[in-house]
Amino acid sequence: MTQAQPRRTPRWIVLGFLLASFAWAPIIATSFTEPPTPLLTVAFVGGLVLLALALLLVLLDAVAPAPDRSSRTGKVALLIALTLALWAPTFSWAEPGEQPWAWLAGFVVAASGLTCWRSGVVAAVVLGGAAAAGGAVFEGAALPALVVTVGVALAVWAMCQALVWLHRLWWSAQDGREAQARLAVAEERLRVGRELHDVLGRRLAVIALKAERAADLAARDPEGAASESRSIRDLASVALREARRTIHGEAVTDLPSQLRSADLVLRSAGITPTVAVDPQTLSAVPPTLAGLFATVVREAVTNVLRHSDARTASIRVVVQGPVTTLSVENDGVRTAATSDADGGTGLAALAARCGAVGAELVAGPDGDDRFVVRVRHATPSGRA
Repeated sequence: MTQAQPRRTPRWIVLGFLLASFAWAPIIATSFTEPPTPLLTVAFVGGLVLLALALLLVLLDAVAPAPDRSSRTGKVALLIALTLALWAPTFSWAEPGEQPWAWLAGFVVAASGLTCWRSGVVAAVVLGGAAAAGGAVFEGAALPALVVTVGVALAVWAMCQALVWLHRLWWSAQDGREAQARLAVAEERLRVGRELHDVLGRRLAVIALKAERAADLAARDPEGAASESRSIRDLASVALREARRTIHGEAVTDLPSQLRSADLVLRSAGITPTVAVDPQTLSAVPPTLAGLFATVVREAVTNVLRHSDARTASIRVVVQGPVTTLSVENDGVRTAATSDADGGTGLAALAARCGAVGAELVAGPDGDDRFVVRVRHATPSGRA
């Protein structure tokens, strides 16, 4: 079953109930009128058929999720016009003591009110006035016809409006579910994009550096160029595997793995790393904070590769009582890149993540030739 079919089925059920209710309008009109000749009978029935078709169009708009406003107004105007066209013959040929046109007008007012309350008010004023005028002209009393029109309109509208309202409420709920599903898809795409940026950023930066080095060595050191080319091939294979794992939601974001990866990537880029983290310190870092630190390490190392001419870099995790601190430092800061790093979207996103768990992120120059990214988290008293 297609997606449109579940939505369409309740609409047809509600429409069927409305048609069963409003079918009484032409039935009552024909039951309580007596045209004088067969030809006039045929003409009168033909007019009722046209009115029934216009009534169907209005009821279709009543159960439509978002009908066109101008088209809806035109259909209601046509329905009112057809009802007024039957005013004189219906009143003239009505059986004694019966009010067939007033009943007809009441159903039309109810149908107009189902599409829009403004249309219902206009129909009530126009057709209510015509019913009173018809009663005064043909029966000598305006009140009975007016009471029938208003009573029928209110009764039919109240009975059908509850069902139409429930149908619209159900339709809004369906729209909400579909919007939620689209939002979930968009969030998943953003997640994959963010993870691919984090995972592939460093690898591609190292590959670019090694490609430049291989090009420089190609003429004077073919063996060194070949070694760099093999290293590029290995890094590309690792990047491809990580991209596939990321797409399937298997990206590695634990802190020990990120520290090992950072050490490998920095060494591959010709940077001397110092990873000052002992296993006991890692075990003391809570899992939520460890995941945040892993993300910070990944982003900070990517920035080292992209925005510096670093020769050395250091990564430290220090636990002192309730305070846990991660710092990533490097030399070789580019002056033009410092402002970019300060306002980059990666560090801004990291600051938001840190704030969500109560940590503080500081990123900026530290001296003339160094740049530091530091995350500090203090465990509230009374918590482990």
